[in-house]
Amino acid sequence: MLAVLLAGAVAGCGGSGPALVDSSTSAPPPATAVAGPSSTRPGTTAEPTTEAIPTTTGRVPLTTGQTGPAGAPLSFRHLTIRLARGWRAGGGGGHVEVATSRACRRSAGGVDCPGFLLLGPSQIAIASELSPFDPDKPWHPGAGVEGCPQDRDGLAEVTPATPAKQGTAEVGGKDAVYREWRIGCVDARTGKPKDGYLQRIWYLKASGILIVDEWSTQDLERVLADGRFG
Repeated sequence: MLAVLLAGAVAGCGGSGPALVDSSTSAPPPATAVAGPSSTRPGTTAEPTTEAIPTTTGRVPLTTGQTGPAGAPLSFRHLTIRLARGWRAGGGGGHVEVATSRACRRSAGGVDCPGFLLLGPSQIAIASELSPFDPDKPWHPGAGVEGCPQDRDGLAEVTPATPAKQGTAEVGGKDAVYREWRIGCVDARTGKPKDGYLQRIWYLKASGILIVDEWSTQDLERVLADGRFG
């Protein structure tokens, strides 16, 4: 579901796009990658947005840069986290996309890059099949069948009825609703089962933040737990 709506380019190619917070550069810019919506209401009460649904992490331009210190700060809706080495963040409006690898794949919808999403109220309002986010359902911002992130065009998702894991997890000193969903995938033409993937969700309703990881991002739990609000 992290499908790509990108005006940038695949790995190794230049492209246009939003400003970056790039932890691979020698002088990372300060926080403020994306300004949060002006509304402070919980996400599920926000008005649906008409902007493109960020069903991918591929909007981030894949620029090259010298290796530098890890730990560039990224702020979103009063939450600040530290990007690991090589992570790049960009976005616009009510979301931030963090690309954690340059191993990207082009599809009919654009370019998919491994990473995760931070979504605000306007995206939370359409996070469950164009309805407000429901923690008891996988993140599915569109209507109809979604493609699996490893191959948007060739693989179709088969969503489970119940999560593989549920509970709470720490994000910046707060308890977030946490869910893990093991999403099945089938060949879009033959229906033959293929390898699925794990979708992980952190939801902070009062803060208006939904975090979605469909790539099993290494150390993301620690990065979120070590974040801070302020």
